[in-house]
Amino acid sequence: MPTVEQVRNKVLRMMAKAFKITTTDDETILLWHESAACSVKVEEFDPDEDGQNTVVKVSAPILWNVKRTPVLYEWVATSGQAYMFGRVACNISSQASETNLEFEYNLLGDNLDESELITTVTLLLGTANDLDDELQKKFGGKKTSDL
Repeated sequence: MPTVEQVRNKVLRMMAKAFKITTTDDETILLWHESAACSVKVEEFDPDEDGQNTVVKVSAPILWNVKRTPVLYEWVATSGQAYMFGRVACNISSQASETNLEFEYNLLGDNLDESELITTVTLLLGTANDLDDELQKKFGGKKTSDL
């Protein structure tokens, strides 16, 4: 089984072939499309006897600093979970009365296929780019491009 570092290097090569990317100090891979951004990070997942299992976490912020309301949480719990690839999640904000919305999807990394990764990233980035406009009208908040 490959290590986290081996899978990360593989993911980096795949991503660099398909997209214009940058990396952060914590080895997260970043890319942008219109008003949306996407991050790809490889982490250890449920180590087994033969080595390490890895997970590739793909996420795209949708909105930042959205006021927490019952209507927002209802949308996230219903419509936000109904996508074929990915789901909307509420994540911690710096303000107790606010949340950040993110579109997320995880892939198993040990036997990751290039087309699977590229398709996932493309779908998540495109969906987040559409959702930021739609959800900002409903719930407020800031798009990634507004920060």
